[in-house]
Amino acid sequence: MKQTPSPPHCPDRQISDEALAWIVRLHSGEASSQDRWEYGKWRAQSAEHEAAAAEAEALWNDAAHLRQDGKSGLVYPGRSKAIVSRRSLLTGIVGLGVAGGGLAASRPFLRTLGSDYTTATAETRTIDLPDGSRVVLNALSAIDVRFDGQMRRLVLKEGQAFFEVAAEARPFTVSIGNAEVTALGTAFDVDANATDGSLGVAVTSHSVRIQSSAGSLPAGLTLSEGERVSIDRDGAICIPTVQDPAVALAWQSGMYVAENRRLGEVVAALSRYHQGWIVFSHDSLKSKLVSAVLDLRTPDASLAALASGLPIRVTRMTRFMTLISGV
Repeated sequence: MKQTPSPPHCPDRQISDEALAWIVRLHSGEASSQDRWEYGKWRAQSAEHEAAAAEAEALWNDAAHLRQDGKSGLVYPGRSKAIVSRRSLLTGIVGLGVAGGGLAASRPFLRTLGSDYTTATAETRTIDLPDGSRVVLNALSAIDVRFDGQMRRLVLKEGQAFFEVAAEARPFTVSIGNAEVTALGTAFDVDANATDGSLGVAVTSHSVRIQSSAGSLPAGLTLSEGERVSIDRDGAICIPTVQDPAVALAWQSGMYVAENRRLGEVVAALSRYHQGWIVFSHDSLKSKLVSAVLDLRTPDASLAALASGLPIRVTRMTRFMTLISGV
């Protein structure tokens, strides 16, 4: 009997991301001989590490041979097909626009396929719902609408959205991961763009009720107008802070207001308006604190403004790749 060959083994996601982070560091212009020695030692740990390293190197080499879909703004690899990664097998593309330490796809496309409403790179969209409520989607966002006779439920699958809720008897609830936000006669913003998997909720009118499966606050939390709260990736609800509603609304007019925000979070917001990769040479750079008002519509100029006020260097390596490194 003829034996069917086994499919090639895909490296573990964490190992793939480690490999991609190594490749960024080695091409940053800051890599030392010690870094190269450690990379060689890292990739020699197992066949899986070696496969992940080969995949990362192929993706990096393809960065100078990319093409962009004019309609969606998505970037596609345009040259090598020798190594087909798990990401391209699952999604049919490798989406670029990373603000993290490695080159993993910044948008989980599988979660957004078949969504009721989506936006592309640098696109915002206003949606009028059947009940008279209104939703504004930020760039690279996706949402499902599930209304029935008992409940108005929306699922934010990716990105950021602002909700203006029409008053009626049915509850209006937004689900995001393991958290739920229920309107109490409300206008509010939900931001799931953070690279660390956390979630931000800001109320611009009235109040909302927040509940999480983490169980840190079994009775939930009521968030009032002018307050913002973060929910970590495990569902733990943090202590609310005061935030001017104008800050939460700024992105709708093309601006981003950073008030003592981490650089990684700021770059993640800019990356949704940037046609390509934005990568860090070292993860430590992402923790630098930023206070600035930036124009989302001109992300390259905003990155230059950040470089003028922080100890970082912004280098445009190719048409679709920008590197942030230390000075």
